[in-house]
Amino acid sequence: MKETQFDRDIALTHISGDHYQVDISDTWNVTIGPNGGYVAAIILNGMKASLGDVQTRSVAFHYLSASIPGPADLFVNVEKKGRSLSTCTARLLQGDRTVAMSIATFASAREFYSFRDFDMPEVPDPDDIAPTLRMNSNLVGHVPFRDHFDQRLAIGPIPPATSEEGRVGGWTRFKENRVYDDLAIVAISDSWFPGLNVKDTPVPMHAPTVDHSVHFLTSVPLESIKINDFLLVEFTTHVAQEGYLIENGNIWSANGVLIAQSRQLAIMLPRDDSS
Repeated sequence: MKETQFDRDIALTHISGDHYQVDISDTWNVTIGPNGGYVAAIILNGMKASLGDVQTRSVAFHYLSASIPGPADLFVNVEKKGRSLSTCTARLLQGDRTVAMSIATFASAREFYSFRDFDMPEVPDPDDIAPTLRMNSNLVGHVPFRDHFDQRLAIGPIPPATSEEGRVGGWTRFKENRVYDDLAIVAISDSWFPGLNVKDTPVPMHAPTVDHSVHFLTSVPLESIKINDFLLVEFTTHVAQEGYLIENGNIWSANGVLIAQSRQLAIMLPRDDSS
């Protein structure tokens, strides 16, 4: 597999045993600090390094404090290594601060009965999305890390427009084309602006993540997906109470395979748009 900037930015140095080191890149910054999906990919990379060639089935990340660009230490513990199912936990530290913790289950596909009670959203093809609706520094919602992606808005209002429904999404791919493995999917699952950005709220809000889970419904990478293909993402925020919201996400291949679902709990905070 061709090494990309994403691969270099999540690369780990094995120190000893369960201990890895990483240099968190500032090119994945949101406004202040690195994007959570990028940090999640670093952690998952360490888990897979400890276990070998395994299929991620479920992974949950809890963000304890804000990370910063620079050195970090990752500690991975293999809790169980089985023939069909394995589980890891991990902690990412910067100095004496625990930045994030994670637990993941890895499992191969089984004999299955499948169903899905909903369809992939119908949207224009990626090439039919107007250039003005392709994420760039002139669009509300752009932050530095999104320069790693080619994102074409196709679902929901275009900020600063709002609606009663917190639903956003569109086509996405890495600008530096890369295989869509579980590391890529985890990064993509937190790469879009949140549905809260288009929700008609009393004041502008933003939503720092408390926890973020990704459930893989398809073994990846899929042979049917080329590295320059787009994936379709859809994120919805339908509930918020006591200052917290839940955002649900779906990640689809262009030919309609539901690859993964994500879920985040986030804090609702007023956003200062004056800066």
